[in-house]
Amino acid sequence: MLSVSHELRRRLVGMLALGALLVAGPVFAAPSAKPQRIMSLNMCNDLILLMLVPRSRIASITYLAHDAVDRLMPGADRGVATNRGTAEELLLHKPDLILASPWSSSVARRLGKQVNAPIIEVETAYDFEAIRRVIRQIGSAVGEPARAEALIAGMDRDLAALAARPAMRPLRVVAWTGDGLVPGRGTLTDAIITAAGGINIGAKHADNSTASFGLEELLAARPDAIMQGMGSYDAPALRENVARHPLIKRFFAGRQIDYPDAYYACGLPQTAQAARQLADAFARVPRGGPRW
Repeated sequence: MLSVSHELRRRLVGMLALGALLVAGPVFAAPSAKPQRIMSLNMCNDLILLMLVPRSRIASITYLAHDAVDRLMPGADRGVATNRGTAEELLLHKPDLILASPWSSSVARRLGKQVNAPIIEVETAYDFEAIRRVIRQIGSAVGEPARAEALIAGMDRDLAALAARPAMRPLRVVAWTGDGLVPGRGTLTDAIITAAGGINIGAKHADNSTASFGLEELLAARPDAIMQGMGSYDAPALRENVARHPLIKRFFAGRQIDYPDAYYACGLPQTAQAARQLADAFARVPRGGPRW
């Protein structure tokens, strides 16, 4: 009888020890697995995410991304679900990582914590150094730091090639589309203009707000050229009628530079390509200034 009780006690101790090991886990923790159901709540994060991971690892991106994807990397979002940042979609898509911005819905961020999905808040990039930070931050979060460094290296090669071009007289330009607002200092457009070798005359504020330029003020400023953003929508807009005003055509013939809005909306590796394209356009603008 005593021997049986001893045997039972021995087995019980062994079972308790095994249970403690299972709860505590292994002594050497295995490396964390890469997230497999990534959900993005910001269009700029969408685009970088699509460059970093295969579509099979993306739970959803925002509904706003498609037009920019169609311009920058056609087909990259094919088959990827979209979201509008609602709480219901977080429950539906069951993400294991959420890429947000400081302005993402507080409800979505709060629910993300409840479903135990890590939330990464990504800044908005307004210059090339910030673009590097954002790519590295997202690359680290999704488990693809090497891929992130490759994207940065490609961007830096484009910037180095641009800096190696023969110097030309800087053009005084403004990104003006007829709505009275132009990108000011500290904006991504300002960074692109500067990298391309231009001078943004709209940069008269010391922050990242916009400057105000009516048609008369634009003509009084006498820029060497005006930049006009081109979207992917075919529907006519009132601002486009103003932007193509007869006075614009008269004074800026051969000095209007159309640029794709998609390249200027988000800080991306392709932003360096946008600067190179703009520098090419600057080179085609006749020197000597408009004829007034």
